Amino acid sequence: MDFEKPSRGPDRTAIVALTGQGAELALRLGERLPSSGCFLPRRHAVRGAVAFDRVSEVLPRLWGRYDHIVCIMAAGIVVRLIAPLLSHKSTDPAVVVLDEKGRFAVSLVSGHLGGANRLVRRIGELIGAQAVITTASDVQGKPALDLIAADAGLEIENIGFLSRVSRAVIEEEPLWIFDPYGRIGSRFEEQPEVVLLPKESSEGCEPAVEEGEEAYRTKGTGPGAKTNPAARRVRLAGRPDWPGQTEDEHSRVHARIGVWVSEVMPPPKVRCLKLRPRNLVVGLGCNRGTPAGEIIELVKQAFRRAKLSPLSIRNFASIDLKADEPGVLDTAKSFNRPVSFFPGSALGEVRVPSPSAIVAKHIGVESVCEATALLSAQSGTLVLSKRKSANATLAVVRVGFP
Repeated sequence: MDFEKPSRGPDRTAIVALTGQGAELALRLGERLPSSGCFLPRRHAVRGAVAFDRVSEVLPRLWGRYDHIVCIMAAGIVVRLIAPLLSHKSTDPAVVVLDEKGRFAVSLVSGHLGGANRLVRRIGELIGAQAVITTASDVQGKPALDLIAADAGLEIENIGFLSRVSRAVIEEEPLWIFDPYGRIGSRFEEQPEVVLLPKESSEGCEPAVEEGEEAYRTKGTGPGAKTNPAARRVRLAGRPDWPGQTEDEHSRVHARIGVWVSEVMPPPKVRCLKLRPRNLVVGLGCNRGTPAGEIIELVKQAFRRAKLSPLSIRNFASIDLKADEPGVLDTAKSFNRPVSFFPGSALGEVRVPSPSAIVAKHIGVESVCEATALLSAQSGTLVLSKRKSANATLAVVRVGFP
């Protein structure tokens, strides 16, 4: 049995059947589902299907190679076969079970993150099967945070806390959401137990750039500057508050847990689900032959000091002279992010706060890290100006939203 790994792409679906009637359904379904392949017992295999001898050998071979696995067989068989393969809902493929007559399509594993719930609905539309979904948020019509995060392009940093916050939504516990750019807040406007921190409570907050500074800065400097009380309470106590609340609103805002939607690290004692937007561009410059380890450590140190999450990196950027630089390429690979390169002629048009005569002398432009970060972001704000190690430079730009 030779399974080729399918080309990378969305909605790769493996359809596995055991009986003759199940094989017919698998073939019919395979014709209607894009990027799908059928895996059938040798006695029922036809042209275009992959034949197998033992079903116990099939699922382990498909696991990790396909995004979705549709099993046309008894649910008990599927449960026994996949039990040793399960790892985590954030990485497991979606598993759907169909009876051989196509009457019921059951979302078994990875209903939200894997897309099993969406798939059973699609199968229902294609063959008239009854979609069977048991996830509480779907049954109760409540917002599903994992789906909302995925739709908004947010990465869940502490996936282990997802179930706790999801339970709060389902059971209507008090919950606060810190969402300064309005990425997910509108999805919770009809949930009375959820309090959205107002946009003004985070207005003017910037990441700290030096060791020991506060996680946020508020607008204004000098003796007359005032600290935003809402931002301060969130920062220090994790109990957001602001003037003008009713007694009921005040009670709900003092929820013990919440959702933090930001590239900035939350205060250390705040219990929250951390959703990270990919909205930071990291510009890099380096001497020829700079090891990746030095650049990676510069990135980690800069983000740690600025209280920024590396999960919010959208991409790296540098000058095209570094397109073959192993240190730059390996750094991007280590963070699992792409890297973009720009010609020096384009960098010369970008105004930067930290131009360098030395850089201009050697490569003909006054800036690499700041200029490439700003150019790659297209519309953004420099949140971390040039930082240096012995052989590398770094700058970070926050991409504008929306």
